[in-house]
Amino acid sequence: MRSRLVPFSAALALLGLILAQATAHASRMPAPGVLLPTFAGEHRMHLHCQGRGQPTVILDAGLGGDSLEWTRVQGELAEHTRVCSYDRGGLGWSDAASGPRTAGRMATDLRRLLDRSTENGPFVLVGHSFSAYTLRIFARRFPADVAGMVLVDPSHEEQILRFYEAVGVNIAPSNPRGQVYYRPELPPNLPEDVIPIATRLMITDLRVQTTRDELLGFRASAAQVASSPTMPNVPIIVLSRGSRTWPDNERGDRMEALWRELHEDLAERAPYGELRVVPGSGHHIHLEQPASVIDSVRSVMERIAARDQMAGEPTLRRSGMH
Repeated sequence: MRSRLVPFSAALALLGLILAQATAHASRMPAPGVLLPTFAGEHRMHLHCQGRGQPTVILDAGLGGDSLEWTRVQGELAEHTRVCSYDRGGLGWSDAASGPRTAGRMATDLRRLLDRSTENGPFVLVGHSFSAYTLRIFARRFPADVAGMVLVDPSHEEQILRFYEAVGVNIAPSNPRGQVYYRPELPPNLPEDVIPIATRLMITDLRVQTTRDELLGFRASAAQVASSPTMPNVPIIVLSRGSRTWPDNERGDRMEALWRELHEDLAERAPYGELRVVPGSGHHIHLEQPASVIDSVRSVMERIAARDQMAGEPTLRRSGMH
C-alpha cells in the first residue's frame, strides 16, 4: 500500500477533529457510579462504590488521575468490604472544579461528597502519590472519620525543598499563575477493557487544564500539609516502590535514596505506622502490583478490628459535616 503525505495544516485540523470527537464522546459516556451535587447543586462529583461491609475504603488517585486507575484494586477489595473510588473536580466524570486546585480545597470537596452520599464512616483512606496530601489534611480536619490509611508511593511535604537542596532538581512549578507543559499519558497496566474509556477521558480539555491546575497548586498543597505535619493516630501503611525510576548514576542514586528516606519518615512519624517496600513496582503500585495495595488495606482493616475489639468500641458511625 502506498502512503500519502498530508499537509501539516491538514494534519493539525484532523487531530483537532479527533480530539473534539473524543471529548464529546467522553462527556456522553455513562459514569459507573453516581454524580452527587456538592456545592448548592451546581457542582457534581463522581462516586463509585461496590461491595458490602465495614470499614468503607475510599480510593483517591494521584495528580491528574481518576477513579479508573483503581479498577484492579477496587474489584478485589469489594469482595471483602465496601469500597469507593471517586473523581476530584475536573477529572474523570466529575464536573469542573471551583476554587484553587490545592490539597486543602480537595479535602473540603471530599468532605462534602461523603456528606452527600449514604456512605458510613469512619473510613480507610487510600491515596496514591499527590493524593496523600489531600487525605492527610482530611484526616487532620476530621479525625473521627478516619479509621486507617494506606499511602501508595506518597508525596511528602518536604520533597520539593529536599530534592532541590540535595540534587538541584525543581520538581514543582514555582509560579502558581504560570504555565506548565503537560502531555496526557495513560498510567501503566490499566485493564484492557478500561483503556478505551480512560483514553477518551484523558484527552478532554477539562482534564488537561485540571491537571495543569493541580501541578500549579502543588507547592501550596505541600505547604498546607507542612503547616501541621502530625500523622493521625490510626494504623497507617506506607507503600514505597521497589523499582528504580531515576537515572543509574550518582545523582540518580541520591534521588532514589531521598525518595525512600521521605517514605521512612512518614512511616516513623505515624504512631501506628509501617513502611512496606514493593519489589518490582514503579510509581503506580496500585496498577503494577495491585495485590500489595489490597494486602495492605486488609492488614489495616485487621488492625482496626483488633483495636476496636480490645477497646470494646463499635466500628460504625454515620459521617457528618464538621
